[in-house]
Amino acid sequence: MEKKLHWNDHKSTNISLVRTILIGSEILTIGVLAFIYYMSGSEFQEEDYGSFFIVGVFMLIFFGLPHLIMALTNKPKETIFDLETKTIHWYDRKKEIKSLPFQSINSISYSEYSYTVNTKNGTRTVRVYTVVGHTSGETIQLIEGTNFSKTRFDGEVICKHLQVPLQTVDGTTLSPAELDLPIHKRNLPKQILDSEINFSPNSKLTIKKSNQEITLKSEYNPRIILFVVLCVSFALSLILHFVFGDVFELSLSYWQEFPPSIYQILFLVFSFGLGFFPYLYVIYQQKRLKEITISKTMIKWYGKEYLYGNWEDILQMENRLCLVNDKKMETFSLFYFCENSDITNVRYWILKNIFEVSGGDLNLARFE
Repeated sequence: MEKKLHWNDHKSTNISLVRTILIGSEILTIGVLAFIYYMSGSEFQEEDYGSFFIVGVFMLIFFGLPHLIMALTNKPKETIFDLETKTIHWYDRKKEIKSLPFQSINSISYSEYSYTVNTKNGTRTVRVYTVVGHTSGETIQLIEGTNFSKTRFDGEVICKHLQVPLQTVDGTTLSPAELDLPIHKRNLPKQILDSEINFSPNSKLTIKKSNQEITLKSEYNPRIILFVVLCVSFALSLILHFVFGDVFELSLSYWQEFPPSIYQILFLVFSFGLGFFPYLYVIYQQKRLKEITISKTMIKWYGKEYLYGNWEDILQMENRLCLVNDKKMETFSLFYFCENSDITNVRYWILKNIFEVSGGDLNLARFE
């Protein structure tokens, strides 16, 4: 049995991956150079010692400089849960900066933050998911990571070791024993069970019921999206056709007769076909069958079946809904399903109907 649980901050975790890739690349490079020298059949001469020494020094500097830069710029932070002393320790550059006994943590919840980093192609937003502990007087970040599924699972591990409840974003408080319950056996907060779920008319959502299942069907096809992507696709097609076509003398500018040559016709079809791919993609998304069906044992999402017993919750992340368990996450974008204002309503509708159709007792489930 483990005596300690270790978690690094997300930057240290990412640096470890970069360092592993870097070392692998260096070993591969040295191996290739050694193989080339061996295949060349050159015999090692005594006067080659000087050359090999100089080359070796340059290789050492070349390979060692990235590691030196990472060592100087990286400030590794670590959180350790000592299961023997039941104490949480926080370290910064291997130096302990804080400790706290397990019993100081009253509950656990999830949070997140984001920041922007500059790249050679612009900027990139990094989203970091955190597990925070609540004491009697403050909120303390326990661990963090950029992988939501792993961070969520690690948060449940911490709850079980500390024997404290988990607070969800819905206001539900789950005891450690309830963390592994499948989605259809979980209690729902009062705000979901008692809510009258009404969708915006603009989302064009309809509900179909039968004896065995209930279906939420979408006919949401906003024309503004189609118009914008049509304009973009037409402009992209013209750019592809004339920029690349002029290089190879295949564009309309070089048509000297009609019908043009077979190569000019093929390039016209190719450039406009490629340019109109965004438009065709939106058409596909709008015309495909968009249904969410709830039955007694599973949820069928866009035609694919997901058994309740394999999943623990449905979470909302911006304009997406995510089925999650301890190992993975299935993501469903609702961008083409409904208006953004109805995404929360769709989530509530799914959770409420899973509970009802699978046989949940509404009276027993309600709580304050």
